[in-house]
Amino acid sequence: MRADINRFAEAGASVVAIAPEGSDAVARFVGKDDDWPFPILADDDHAVFDNYDVASKLMSLGQRPAVFVIDRSGVVRFDSVGTQQWQIPTNDAVLAVLSDL
Repeated sequence: MRADINRFAEAGASVVAIAPEGSDAVARFVGKDDDWPFPILADDDHAVFDNYDVASKLMSLGQRPAVFVIDRSGVVRFDSVGTQQWQIPTNDAVLAVLSDL
């Protein structure tokens, strides 16, 4: 999503990443590459991961890769939760969902 952040902004979307780590770990990660065009939020108690069912499952190692499109009212309009990183939908696929909102 980093590569297409301008396209997401043009579609009226805000991109937010949520990491299943504490704020110190997120700060170390972000500090390695200051070129993050969107916020990365800490979820150290895994509340968001648990609520969106992204927690580790049998077929994945660690948390599962996931993308959610949530409208301004807080309604999930699209979700994709996989077991492997290659299952994340393309930016074009997510942008197509946004264009339908």
